[in-house]
Amino acid sequence: MPELNFQKDVAIDLDCLHEEWQTHAQIRHKYAAEISYLEKVAKQAHEKVKILRSKLIREAKEEKLSSADLREAYYRENKEYQAAKENQIEAEYQLAMGWNALKAFDDRKVALENEVRLWSRNYFATPREERQVEGGKKFIEMQNEIIEERAVAQRVELNRRRRK
Repeated sequence: MPELNFQKDVAIDLDCLHEEWQTHAQIRHKYAAEISYLEKVAKQAHEKVKILRSKLIREAKEEKLSSADLREAYYRENKEYQAAKENQIEAEYQLAMGWNALKAFDDRKVALENEVRLWSRNYFATPREERQVEGGKKFIEMQNEIIEERAVAQRVELNRRRRK
């Protein structure tokens, strides 16, 4: 399978929207192929667990374990079964993460479409008038942290003076 770099692949270069459009389908296809492979691995892991469980249940019956609860305890305590089950869980996790990455590429396509719309309406043109741009969430978060740090420092100083 090809080496995948999700952070690099999902990023959008706003200066080269035409290249992003050209390569989007090809990159998404790599992730779709990876999903197919991960589905195969997950199905194989599931089958391995089922086969091993059947084998262990048969062994339990041969050892005269009559109740279903005893047979279940027999195969669940088996180290080989536990390892196979862990492999199955990991394969299902990898598959779920792959589907999340593929969904991100669908979101990327919508983002590319919107970027092209903005570009076609000259949204990225230089401003004719100087404007004050308000800070976003990160800026507001930073300001709140600075205010909180100053408040803590003032409380410490006040408490220090009171103790004297």
